[in-house]
Order: sequence, then C-alpha cells, then structure tokens
Amino acid sequence: MRPNLHVLLHTRVTRLFETLSSPKLSKPLIRTVEFANENTREPSINLTASREVILSAGTVGTPHILLNSGIGNAGDLTALGIHPIVNLPDVGKNLSDQVALSSSWFVNSNDTLDNITTNTTVRAELLKEWKQHKSGPFVAGQSTHVGWLRLPPNSSIFDVTDDPSSGENSPHYELFFVDGAFGVAPSAGHFMSVGMTVVSPASRGTIYLNSSDPFDPPRIDPRYLTSEFDIFVLREAIQSARRFLAAPAWNDYVIGPAGEIANATTDELLDKFIRQNAGSPAHPVGTAAMSAKNATFGVVDPDLQAKGIMGLRIVDASVMPFVTAGHTQAPVYIIAERAADLIKEKWNLQ
Repeated sequence: MRPNLHVLLHTRVTRLFETLSSPKLSKPLIRTVEFANENTREPSINLTASREVILSAGTVGTPHILLNSGIGNAGDLTALGIHPIVNLPDVGKNLSDQVALSSSWFVNSNDTLDNITTNTTVRAELLKEWKQHKSGPFVAGQSTHVGWLRLPPNSSIFDVTDDPSSGENSPHYELFFVDGAFGVAPSAGHFMSVGMTVVSPASRGTIYLNSSDPFDPPRIDPRYLTSEFDIFVLREAIQSARRFLAAPAWNDYVIGPAGEIANATTDELLDKFIRQNAGSPAHPVGTAAMSAKNATFGVVDPDLQAKGIMGLRIVDASVMPFVTAGHTQAPVYIIAERAADLIKEKWNLQ
C-alpha cells in the first residue's frame, strides 16, 4: 500500500477552484479540487494541492470538469450562468475519434468462435478450461490478425481534400479479422468477420455543457462521417476486404458475404450501409489539445500544463491534437510516462 495514495469511493470531482487570487500573479492559480458525493450529489470536501493538480478524467470527463470550473469559451460559459475564470475557447473542441464497422462472411466450417457465442454449454466448458489451465480459445482476443493500409496515392478523394494522415507511411484504415461473427451474427451459421476502421479521420466533433450542473452529463457531438474523406476511406476499406477474401487461397473456405453488405453493390448502397452501421471503437482524443507554448489556440502546452493557468496539468488522451493512426492505449501510456518525467523534473523529485 502506498502511503501517498488515497482512493475515494462513490465520489466525483465536480469542479476546480481558483486557489489564490492576487494582482501579483500573472495567471490564475488553480490547485483546489471540489469533490462531491455521487449519492447525495452534494459537495463533500475541497482539497488543495501543495504543488499542482493533475487532471486525468479522459477525453469526455476532462473538458466536462474544465467547463464546469469556468475554464473554456467565456461567452458559452456566461450563457449558462458559469463565471469564466480563464477564456480557453478550445476546451471541448477538436473531438477526434476513429469510426469503424464490421462485415461478416459465411464460411465452410463448423469450427469457429460462433460455437462459443451461440452454445452456452460450450462456452461454459471453455471458460472453465481457461480459468483452470489458462488454455483454450479464451487465451486470445477475438482478433489476432490486423492490417494497416493506405489509400492509393492517386485516389480521387485527394483531388478535393488534403491527406489527414501524418505521412506517406502512416495508414488511413485498419482491417482486423475475426474467426466468427463480430458483434451480432447476421443469421444462423458460421462466419468470419472483417472489421474496418478509419484510423486517420478528418471529421471533428465537440463536447458541450448541457447546464451548469456538474452532475448533468455533457452533450457529446462526435460529428462522425461529416468529412467526405472518412466515408471514402470506409468505402475503400470494404472494397479492400472484398478483394482480399476473393483471393484463391479462400476458395474452399469463404462462401460469400452475409447480411446487408451482400447487397451493397454500388457506392450509394455502400454509403447507406456505412452510415447505418458505423460506430466508435472508443478511441476519442483531442478535447484539451496540445499546442506550442506561444500558440493562441489549444488547451495545454508541450509540458501538458493548462494554458493561462498556474498549478494545473492535464494527462490523458484529451491532449492529443489528433488521434494516432492506430489504437490509443499505448500512446496514452507514453503521455503518462512523459508527464511523470516532467513532474519529477519540475519539482526535483527522485
């Protein structure tokens, strides 16, 4: 047990407060945190940090706390009756998330993961095997093969929009493969699935406050597929999956597409399929985006310190200016490790 770690149960951080107001300070000093009881929804305690506050509430939670604290667009906050402490218009803006969908294909096999999802007896036996021996299908996740691909450089979409990826070796989309139906099976049978994800999306959303009540959930407007680039990439990803599964190696195994995708034979029908079935793989970032120290936009500087504020550092996926062209778990670890080094350096900690 660590003596400097205290975990508060049934407690929510609702707001940050200005700790000290003085004309001698060039910026507001914000090191006081309000905690509230989740059951009574009443503020229970305020704690003041001796050095700094580290806010790590995530891409949705971090801007929600900042906005409720009066840190955000001053006009929007005033309209909700919240006194603005720091005018940071980009708080909650620039929400960047990948968008994904999956497709299932009938296969000539009766040995797929569908046996686990459709047969409770088999599932119980295999789960028992994993618990006792750490062996069997439950050792691995659903997808064990992943591909990262780019659009052809002469794709027509680049005639009307810039490439949002980070470079010529960075992927536009991901294909992942599952030995069975991914999600809800389109019908009875045995399947393999191909999932598609736009990993360099161009669409951007926003997180707003619904009210001045910190317990009122924020309004999340992801604006998925509002960029024609994202639709184009998913359309190409579907065609890429079709070309892959049409290869001779699959002749005796893949029978054909199952469900709605089987009838999506034109661009118009593909777009309809995409809009009706796409969703989030839970990789949102960007709502407290990092920018250069002297930049007039953004929320944190390269040291992860909130702009225009003393005593507040943000350490989570919200600081990424754009989503990484892959999954976000490892990048968040990297940000956290870098933050630990920055904090130790600033306060001369070992």
